[in-house]
Amino acid sequence: MMKLILLSLSALTIAVLPSCTESDANAVATERPPENGAQFKKGEGLSLTDEMSRSIGLQTAEVEEQKIASRLQFTLQPRPGTNEATGWLNASQAEKIQPGAVVEFAGQPGTKGKVNSVEKHALSALVDFEIIVETDTTLVGSGEIQAAVVLPETEAASSIPRSALLSTAEGYFVYAKNGKFFFRMGVTVGAMNDDRVEITVGLYAGDEVVTTPVISLWMAELQVLRGGKACTCGH
Repeated sequence: MMKLILLSLSALTIAVLPSCTESDANAVATERPPENGAQFKKGEGLSLTDEMSRSIGLQTAEVEEQKIASRLQFTLQPRPGTNEATGWLNASQAEKIQPGAVVEFAGQPGTKGKVNSVEKHALSALVDFEIIVETDTTLVGSGEIQAAVVLPETEAASSIPRSALLSTAEGYFVYAKNGKFFFRMGVTVGAMNDDRVEITVGLYAGDEVVTTPVISLWMAELQVLRGGKACTCGH
């Protein structure tokens, strides 16, 4: 898989700017002739020839209105000799979990649990809430256990395949189809699971986004703007 990505990136190499110190605002402003099957135009995004799209397996999908049930994951520590386990949540996690919520455990087949309580811990400055989970049988092992609560489904909202979401240090992005171009745009996400992501800001039902290979398109864009160099400019 890594070899395939590297080959794709090599094929997508296009004209670069001389320095990473130049901002995106100073990026290539006019459309350049295709080089190795790809081209970039400021304000429009990346475009690929049909041959290049086929060679890298480019796929897109429409934004759909769906209800999404998400999973909130956290770590628990079993209490020896009891059917209880405890863990720590931040404020954002704690407000989503109610007593009585069903808990699933990784590596504990057949074991069921429920949230007994979520209480603010006055002595903790970094992690504010303690969660206590009650299980129907004693948990196996004494080390940390990965657990999750399945949250209620959201109301129907714009959603995309999880593979279409690009996560960076500066937030979440997608590559939206813009005529013959693919434009990277920031989005705000809501509920999320292994298959789908709710988009609360940035996309509407019927929009079309790239589902694969998102990383290849991003690296191609970086090559245009910075020569593919790792630098401290941020992006």
